[in-house]
Amino acid sequence: MKFAKFILFSAFATAVSPAVFAQVSPNNAPPPAVRSTTKLSDILAQNLEKSKQTEISRERREQSYAKLLEAQRYLWLASPARGQNRNPSGAVLAKQALQKAVELNPNLAEGYTALAELAITMPPSDVDEAITLVTIATKLDPNNFGGHRIMARLYTFKSGLSGGVADPVFTQKAIAEWKEVARLDARNAEAWAFLSALYEKTNNAEARVEALKNWVSSAAPIDSQFYRRVMGGQETLSPENATMKLGGALLKAGKTREALEIISQMVADEPDNAEAVEMLREAVVSGDAGGAAIAAESLRQAVYANPDNPALLVLLAETQVRAGKFEEASKGLQAASDKLAESDKISAANLQVALGDLMSKANRTDEAIAAYRKSLVLRGITNNEAVSDEERDFVISVFEKMIQTFKNANRPNDVKSTIERARQVLGKSDLFADRQTISFYRESGMKPEALAAVRALRAKYPDDYGTLRLEASILTENGKVDEAVALVKSLIKKKTINTGTSGQGNNNAGQTFSALPVNYDDFTNYLFISNLYSQANRGKEAIESANLAFAAAQGEERRQIARLTLATAQQMSGDFDSAEATLREILRQTPDNPIALNNLGYFLIERDKNINEAYELIKQAVKIDPTNPSYLDSLGWAYYKLGKYAEAEQYLKEAAGLDSGSSTINEHLGDVYQKQGKTDLARTAWRKALNLASDASEVNRLKGKLGIKDGR
Repeated sequence: MKFAKFILFSAFATAVSPAVFAQVSPNNAPPPAVRSTTKLSDILAQNLEKSKQTEISRERREQSYAKLLEAQRYLWLASPARGQNRNPSGAVLAKQALQKAVELNPNLAEGYTALAELAITMPPSDVDEAITLVTIATKLDPNNFGGHRIMARLYTFKSGLSGGVADPVFTQKAIAEWKEVARLDARNAEAWAFLSALYEKTNNAEARVEALKNWVSSAAPIDSQFYRRVMGGQETLSPENATMKLGGALLKAGKTREALEIISQMVADEPDNAEAVEMLREAVVSGDAGGAAIAAESLRQAVYANPDNPALLVLLAETQVRAGKFEEASKGLQAASDKLAESDKISAANLQVALGDLMSKANRTDEAIAAYRKSLVLRGITNNEAVSDEERDFVISVFEKMIQTFKNANRPNDVKSTIERARQVLGKSDLFADRQTISFYRESGMKPEALAAVRALRAKYPDDYGTLRLEASILTENGKVDEAVALVKSLIKKKTINTGTSGQGNNNAGQTFSALPVNYDDFTNYLFISNLYSQANRGKEAIESANLAFAAAQGEERRQIARLTLATAQQMSGDFDSAEATLREILRQTPDNPIALNNLGYFLIERDKNINEAYELIKQAVKIDPTNPSYLDSLGWAYYKLGKYAEAEQYLKEAAGLDSGSSTINEHLGDVYQKQGKTDLARTAWRKALNLASDASEVNRLKGKLGIKDGR
């Protein structure tokens, strides 16, 4: 009967129609219908049990096979591909023929498999009935490929894989069945694709990587409808998609070198693949110099094929710097910018910005500023013409980079002159220069001047809620947290505005609307108040405000943000155990939450508890968001606690470059310098931290490090 099995593979053991699953809930609540209380599977199971007592004659086996062929013919007649010649009753006739086939030969596994598919495709769909029938089939023949695939698809559907949280029981059942499919067909792309997705849901990184490697080497399937139905319409079972996912999985698993090799080849083969280029950038940032050298070689090939692709040019330069070839990187960017200056000034300007970023990170301040200024010239930005809305974001970004570069170089006069030039270019009505001036005052320790400047700005723009919050932050830094909280609470009272109760022709008359945008609603205001109290080291009030934010939160995402804020407040109040418990609960629900990963790691470090675990948690956060200064600070501090001062300095300097206004980052950097015997650098960093500090205990600690008894 091997020939019969081959026929049935093509006739019955095919894809379970994706459209069917739109009508069946994951909890298997079939559409209501009048049906017999005794299921077909029960009757067939009884017949199978009875058949064990007698031998099936050759004649009955032949008759059973004839019925299988008859069912196949009916299904062909019912196929939509036949158009007007289609026989709508074909499925019913096929089912009757299949029932007769398994009655004649209860050991015919293929018959149960085909009946299982019909249990789904024929209304009313019955997933549980299909599972029971397929279970019989695979028990009769453990190598029944079609049966295992149908079972795998049904369990995958019932697992809720495409949703937020998968059902653990059906997830494991789906994994077991897809393993059987892969055992029977080692190059089955669908099996390995679903196994990789299911392993990701169960946080089995190693198994996921192996499944993806098998998917990459699998045959490209003809049918991918079910996979797209479950995973999303844009998903495919192609080897290219598998390779992309494999690169991401390797990065997530910490196998950066292997990820670099795979992703580099992808970029070399397909330079216009923006997603692959971005993933390669992430891999380069996470990797070492050796891995960067591998990526650089592939990028050279990609750039050779696409010499005018700015994204590739910038990534090549960043990769070369990572590989220790700074001069080669800077010369390459300059040459590419010069080449594009005539034909594509926007791209040429963007390359100058990238060159400025490289120079700034290398502390080559004048060369960085020259590149930034050249980018403005290429974009046609002068002091005499108004900046268009299209140009404004670019101009602001460049001026921010110039200001930060001068701050990092401790050149305050250049900071002030750059702010004034920004005011001239953007216009006096633009708030950018005012906000930068306030930021400069704060970072210079001129807190009264910062407060006066922000109040002057609020007098001009009383309805600018961002400026109101800025004033509240500065008030807190000046030791006036109660005044700051009262200011923010004025927004909480400002809940609604009435458009009026009368007026002809006004369709909105008498309606009440929210007066505040969503970024300044009760939830965000209570969060902000909690942070102000935490900054002032008033843990009890911070906890109360965080709980009010949680009560005002709508949606799980906002409730989780409130819990993160609560954990900070608990830590500030000295309730370290509760803070740790809150964060671990968040990570149980969302294991890849970078804020929770970073905060838990930092809390553990501050308590000198589980330093190695803390280090791993923070590393995960940095992998997810490698340019977040808070995460980089935490990683640098973890290296400090581990006694690795060179690595600590690297990450803390990077954090300070991204956020020069953080007292904590500058204090940490000073501590690292002290451990390395760099006394002058340590005192400079501590002095800057003291200028930024607002909490009394923080101020006293920094004064002690600086040997200051009175004054600042």
